Amino acid sequence: MSDTPPEVGKRLGDAAVRLAEHDVAVPDVGGKLLRPAVAWALVPEDRRQGVDETFWNGALAIQMVHEASLLHDDILDGAETRRGVATVAAEAGVARALVLGDRYLTASYRAAAAAGSPEFLAAFITAVERTVAGEVAQGKGCGRVLTEAEYGQIIRGKSGELFGAAAVLAATRSGADLAAARDVGCAVGSLYQMVDDFLDYCPGAATGKEPFRDYAQRKYTFVLGEAGLQGFDHPVDEVRRRLFLRTEGAPSPMERALQRLIAARERTLEACDEVFGGSQELARILERWLTIARRALEAETSTASTPATSPPSAEGAVVDAARAVGSPGDWADYFGRHSKSFRFASLLFPAGPRADVEGVYAFCRFTDDLVDEADVEVAEARARLGVWEELSRAAYDGRTVEIPLLDHVMGRMRDGDVPFHYAGDLIRGVGMDLDPPSYPTLASLEVYTYRVASVVGGWVTELFGLRDPALLSRAFSMGHAMQLTNILRDVGEDWRNDRVYLPRDLMARFGVTRDDVARVASTGSVDDRWIALMEHLMETADRHYAAAFEAVPLLPSFYRRPVAVAARVYRGIHDEIRANGHDNGTRRAYTTLRRKVGLGLAGLWELRKLPASPALGPELNLIRQDT
Repeated sequence: MSDTPPEVGKRLGDAAVRLAEHDVAVPDVGGKLLRPAVAWALVPEDRRQGVDETFWNGALAIQMVHEASLLHDDILDGAETRRGVATVAAEAGVARALVLGDRYLTASYRAAAAAGSPEFLAAFITAVERTVAGEVAQGKGCGRVLTEAEYGQIIRGKSGELFGAAAVLAATRSGADLAAARDVGCAVGSLYQMVDDFLDYCPGAATGKEPFRDYAQRKYTFVLGEAGLQGFDHPVDEVRRRLFLRTEGAPSPMERALQRLIAARERTLEACDEVFGGSQELARILERWLTIARRALEAETSTASTPATSPPSAEGAVVDAARAVGSPGDWADYFGRHSKSFRFASLLFPAGPRADVEGVYAFCRFTDDLVDEADVEVAEARARLGVWEELSRAAYDGRTVEIPLLDHVMGRMRDGDVPFHYAGDLIRGVGMDLDPPSYPTLASLEVYTYRVASVVGGWVTELFGLRDPALLSRAFSMGHAMQLTNILRDVGEDWRNDRVYLPRDLMARFGVTRDDVARVASTGSVDDRWIALMEHLMETADRHYAAAFEAVPLLPSFYRRPVAVAARVYRGIHDEIRANGHDNGTRRAYTTLRRKVGLGLAGLWELRKLPASPALGPELNLIRQDT
């Protein structure tokens, strides 16, 4: 259910050759290689050069346990084919399959020991024990309805634990907390199992196994729970009808099940952000799984005999509002009304790229409006964001949704081979504003600034065909800087909207309390503590601006000047905050058109002074260094 990077297969193959030379029984390296792929995805880019063969020994150990479990599963299930070929049990007999599975399992411990990490070895041993325990628990649970807790425990054991070991392997190379990393991996594995369970009830899904096999084997999964099915004695046709049945104004059980998968993915990525600082590769892997589930559901729904009911109110409201944004020719005005500084810089783009930027901005602005300008309850706003993400994904997947903003912008995104996770992360970031913001550290605030701002830079950069990790890192830095500037400019306005984005650890460091925020927002009265906090955050943003500016000469010529001007104009807001005596509670810092022109010219002059081919320093993660 994912596309594994070729490097993973090659490095695993190399590890298998080395271990085989020491008489370790290793399987052929094939299949999806999901667990090693997840381990690699969780190693930060700046740590990968230090990854040696011991890491791949550990990854191979995890894959060997998985291969052993497949051999045993084929025996228990009576399966005749696996990955399109005859199973060992079918071809050579049960005894041969059983012995071969045992050999791989026992040999995996030697491979795990060769990973050179006692912490990983301990986690690996625990994972193998719990995987077996999960399989046993599933066997004992056959034929009865499970509670949500029982189901969750089983899938965490039988599927989650090996992914947990993969995450621990990555954590030993990245310095992440091992226990928290294991939980992230287990969540990934549990989501994988839930997607697999979901696809079992989609006859058109190309899973390599017969549909409804879980039901035939009397294995209870969350899908049956969504349909309220309490046993295994219904005819398969009746089960299918009930799973895809829509009642008036309500989604089908399978549609609700898909929403659970989406929610589980969001929780998993949020946990990954906290523990590993995020992983674009993991986001792509999970996105691929959800895309398969979504397409399978769409295929089944289109052939179901029960007609779909009219859309719920949230969908109707979103569709009407999105259509009101208009077509590409309308987005320049939409752009100008909402961001004069950004619009000023975008005028330096040639017509074609400028239209792309306007489309991306219109999408981002509309997404933000779903939360900031919708006069609805929080639950309804969440529903609308969910509808927006589903419509966006549908358009990205090639379906015409008859909303110009999506059909055009998502189409350009898809055709430009830009991963959808940028749009998905933005929607999740906007959704973070539905709860009163509370950020204990700068690192936690960075999760927010990445989602609502950095993804825009990454999106546009990839849309223009630039995928070098160093350039993308600088694009992310620009987003972090701009969003920090926005936060500093809008402290008073945010307070009046019950929002405080200032990290609590820095507030405590500089002796600033919420009462101080309230005072500044109501009276504009500041003191040395407040000024010191504001200066510290502006300096942090300035370092991000500098990191981003460093890479501007490496951009295509049409892209350099708008980025240089945008960086300088936005950075100029800091000067306005200082000119206002650091009163960002009652006075909103802004730059006049004349000032924008001056700042823009200064940005172009700075650009001229930079070397044509700068040697970039290490990729920066300045916010986390501060914490």
